[in-house]
Amino acid sequence: MLLLDWMQAYKESQEKKGVRGSGKLISNTMNVLRAFNAKATMRDINRDFCLAFINFLRNIYVSPSGKKLSQFTCVSYFGCFRGALNAAVREEIIAENPVNRLNTDEKIKMPESKREFLTIDEVKILIDTPCRREDVKGAFLFSCYCGLRISDVLVLKWKNVDSSAEQWRINIIMQKTRQPLYLPLSMNARKWMPERNGAGDEDLVFPTLPCEDTCNMQLKPWVKAAGITKHVTYHVSRHTFATMLLTLGADLYTVCKLLGHSDVKTTQIYAKIINKKKEDAISLIDMEFANT
Repeated sequence: MLLLDWMQAYKESQEKKGVRGSGKLISNTMNVLRAFNAKATMRDINRDFCLAFINFLRNIYVSPSGKKLSQFTCVSYFGCFRGALNAAVREEIIAENPVNRLNTDEKIKMPESKREFLTIDEVKILIDTPCRREDVKGAFLFSCYCGLRISDVLVLKWKNVDSSAEQWRINIIMQKTRQPLYLPLSMNARKWMPERNGAGDEDLVFPTLPCEDTCNMQLKPWVKAAGITKHVTYHVSRHTFATMLLTLGADLYTVCKLLGHSDVKTTQIYAKIINKKKEDAISLIDMEFANT
């Protein structure tokens, strides 16, 4: 089977499952793979192929507009490629995903400086600022309080929400990692969920939420109206959840489990961000009294 044929089958499968926004990302990833090696078969996908594809994304591919891919786009496309290979393993088309053989320093990672987040005060300002799309506002703030990725929010159904006890919980299989997540919901997270109003177990919790690209477009004017100059995408809500918990004193291991990370090392980046903010705050004292 050609890799591009499998990518097309994967795209159709994701769309059939109702994973909104996946079609465009998979199509864009297919365009890059076509430019990289249009004749590659599933048997060709090994560790060396993955490394060569990473190099192609980072250093060689040029978009139709004549631009190199941003680091964020490289991460998105390679993540899509990895997800397609994970699906191929589940369908027994390939025995294993060779991406898992890559060392940490060989994989494409988002630079630490790019992990933007909102402070607690900025979240409060956004709450008080009207947004053109209230469903986008509600979903974004919901994720600020629970850390769910937009891919999981888009497919979240009422059957995944256990509201039988005082402490509500979410039980899902995460779209990105295909790992289970058992997540308690705070009162603030619950407050930004739509009313169920008789919806069935198979109905979406956020039925009117658009795809990720549209969500990000709607976030820009809302964030600007709030007077926040940071580059805010939907994924910033997840970073905000992590940094907010650490700022408030939660331990790293607990935050790791709430985010659904398999390794606490992945979560440590947020601790580094918080420590850097503390250092910056202390340096303000030195600057203030520099001439005394």
